[in-house]
Amino acid sequence: MGPGPFLRDAELESILARHLGGRPVHGFRQVGSTMDAAHRLAAEGAPEGALAVAMRQEQGRGRLGRTWASPEGGAYLSLILRPARPPSETPQLALVAGLAAAEAIRDAACLSPSIRWPNDLLVNGKKLGGILAEGRWPKADGQGGLRPPASGLRPHVVIGIGINVSTDPAHLPEGSTSLAAEGASRVSREELIAGLCRRFDAWYDGWTRQGFAPVREALRPWIGLFGHPIQLTAGSEQLQGTAQDLDEQGRLVVRLDSGILRAFEAGEVTLLRSREGT
Repeated sequence: MGPGPFLRDAELESILARHLGGRPVHGFRQVGSTMDAAHRLAAEGAPEGALAVAMRQEQGRGRLGRTWASPEGGAYLSLILRPARPPSETPQLALVAGLAAAEAIRDAACLSPSIRWPNDLLVNGKKLGGILAEGRWPKADGQGGLRPPASGLRPHVVIGIGINVSTDPAHLPEGSTSLAAEGASRVSREELIAGLCRRFDAWYDGWTRQGFAPVREALRPWIGLFGHPIQLTAGSEQLQGTAQDLDEQGRLVVRLDSGILRAFEAGEVTLLRSREGT
């Protein structure tokens, strides 16, 4: 039957299988969230690399508990991973996925999205896609948690990616766009997903063997924040400064207006207009 009350879509799975080779894929016409589907599949023993894909989501989610609008016309997928690197490094996988998605969009649509750290894909300043990474660690009672336990048990991680492919922006939140709306109307969702998976597999293999350093170097040209004034909300703090770089852990390095150089593990970033002459 598949995760939750939603039935798998054999036709979608057949189409995807022609593009994805032997990768296990669980396709749904409609699902609450591909993240929830993938977590359940992982808990049931799905192998690394297995994919949950939906034509639409009823309860797609983004970071910080937000809803991700998921009408038909988008690519909605969640990838199951069982990383061998330390759990403290798994947040870097959202940036690995962002790099893979940006490259796949360039390959398929001849567009070069910018990555708004840590998880948004933008074209012409509008949101094209987003990425969510969730890790769950097994416990002795068979339940799963979102934070690593003291025992250091190995987690499974689910990477969720949503990209607006042919979606009409009128059906999306304000400030959003799609590949079709940006002139790339002939992009196949299935080919985009396949290209994204190939790009991700290559970067994930490099990350597993060498850590974040190669990903960091490749990411820099895609991040449009460096050298620009930003506002960053981190928890209860709201700060302004100039984005400088990514550090070795994938944190955003910001020179605050006070002159202090500080690295942030997470936060909401807004690009500010230049404050020169104001």
